[in-house]
Amino acid sequence: MRLQLYLALFAGFAGPALSETALPVEIVKAVKSDQQQEVVLAGLLQAEQSFQASFPDGGRILNVTVRQGDQVEKGTILAQIDPTQAAAEQRAAQAELDGAEAALLQATLANDRTQGLLDRGTGTRAEVDATVEALISARSTRDRAAAQLAKAQSRLNDTTLRASSAGTVIRRSAEPGSVVGPGQEVIAIAAAGGLDAVFNVADGFDLEAFLGDAVSVTLIDAPDLTLNATLTEVSPLVDPITGTVQVKARITGAKPANVPFGAPIVGRIAFPAPGAVTLPWTALTATAAGPAVWTVDPASMTVTLTPVEVESYASYTVWLRAGVSADTLVVAAGSQLLFPGRSVVAAQEIK
Repeated sequence: MRLQLYLALFAGFAGPALSETALPVEIVKAVKSDQQQEVVLAGLLQAEQSFQASFPDGGRILNVTVRQGDQVEKGTILAQIDPTQAAAEQRAAQAELDGAEAALLQATLANDRTQGLLDRGTGTRAEVDATVEALISARSTRDRAAAQLAKAQSRLNDTTLRASSAGTVIRRSAEPGSVVGPGQEVIAIAAAGGLDAVFNVADGFDLEAFLGDAVSVTLIDAPDLTLNATLTEVSPLVDPITGTVQVKARITGAKPANVPFGAPIVGRIAFPAPGAVTLPWTALTATAAGPAVWTVDPASMTVTLTPVEVESYASYTVWLRAGVSADTLVVAAGSQLLFPGRSVVAAQEIK
């Protein structure tokens, strides 16, 4: 049929009077359809909340006790770094505190003795004032030493990395023998709780209109497994690198067994398109003002360039929101050769 159409187009232009000859084109009828449309999104399965476990101070890792996929409880030991320096600082701080405690005891005894002498009339106020000053200084030194010991003990405790909450290990970023800096990720954990389907969608598609709607989620690696979700979030920001918007849908129910976090998924949102008109994608053209189609007057068989509003695009058709009504004759092929008022003739039986 296409070959016959192109031959007819060539034959139509063989004569010298191009504008006087009706141009053979493919003509179709616009069809109204109330069928549901479908938005297909690609993304990943992620935990609603996740966190990175890292050491406050850097060091060389001695061991990592968990692997990707392990379930951990709050307080579970995840990894350890070399505690040698921290342990030495803790011992030095303890020794300093012990010395400060002894000095404080001596200052206390000296103050009590001079105060007793003053009370019996054999001591002087100056001696009492000196011992009080020494007592205050000793107490301040003891407090500083206690604070240093607490800090050193905290650093020693921080050489052991523990899970701050229950969850699932989704990433192991360091291995024994490696050196990590302060705050550098060692383990990533997905907190126990909700599950999200996260999609990156091209900017320009109005997904805000679907907030709260149902989303059918299928795992690419397990197409027979379908999860139900609800569209909960559409990011207001566009990623400057990819030009996409992040969209999240909350999965109903718990994560199925043997399905890893980060699994690739496909989400589908079905919605009705009442009053939408469908045409072959080949009918669509464009003007400076936007998309348009060539409509045909059945009485005079002449064409008019008609602006349209596109609802959405499918594989072989376009869905129009406005501009063309049902049963309108539209040029589906050969539109690049048309101009307003051009006479046309159907090169095939009208669909």
